[in-house]
Amino acid sequence: VKAIGRAVTINGNAYPEISNYVPNAFVEDWQKTITLSTRAISKIRSCNGNNFSEKCIDGIVDLDLNLINTENFSFNPKITFQSLTNRSTAVGEGTSLGFKMAKILNKSWALSVGGENIIHLDDKSDLGRNYYIVGSTFYKLNESENPAFIFLNAGIGSDYYGFQGNGFLFRAPCLGSPNLTGEDNNQCSWGPIASVSIALNDRFAFNNEWFGYSYGTGISLRPFKKNTLNFSIYATDYIKGLPSYASDYCQKSECETRYYGSLSFTF
Repeated sequence: VKAIGRAVTINGNAYPEISNYVPNAFVEDWQKTITLSTRAISKIRSCNGNNFSEKCIDGIVDLDLNLINTENFSFNPKITFQSLTNRSTAVGEGTSLGFKMAKILNKSWALSVGGENIIHLDDKSDLGRNYYIVGSTFYKLNESENPAFIFLNAGIGSDYYGFQGNGFLFRAPCLGSPNLTGEDNNQCSWGPIASVSIALNDRFAFNNEWFGYSYGTGISLRPFKKNTLNFSIYATDYIKGLPSYASDYCQKSECETRYYGSLSFTF
């Protein structure tokens, strides 16, 4: 199993996305050069408006570059463009850099250390300085031509991944500001992150993830057999009172179901 961004390949064959926010630890596929992905959300929590309204939607674009790749190790720099609209910042603002370093541990486990949005190229980014340590594994469910798999990603992450003490573990320097949880002393929160995915075949997966800021349940589709194009859609904030802090940010202290998802393509 190898990674192509948040999706995977199995013996060189593309499979759907196995998480959206939570990173996986699999070594990147050697056939990959760049993974281009865009994530959109129907409404940010603090917006006083409707899902999918122009003033509430938000999104980012990620470029994930395959810089160093061997059979058992990969290193990928990542560029994130945060502002896709003029909702609160000009188009193109909020650019940041990150990385993913992954290592195969054995036949079924991999480990990754990385960070997202850790170097800001301007002062407009508000995505958090999100370092992480994640382990990933898989279990084959059948012996069909395109077999079903269970995938598990689990680990810890900082800032956005440890937001508002949900599953709080400890605090550590963010190594930069602005950030989301560092307060005045720049000591960011760390918390647990995890996802579990059931890929029924190489075209469809059902995913659940906890990414610190919230949780998500959704599906991932790879519509074309000979293509890495991947589409996903998730629901979040559909369980009232989870996360416990969310009502402090939602209008009238009531959170409604929101939606997020992505389009990605690897070439």
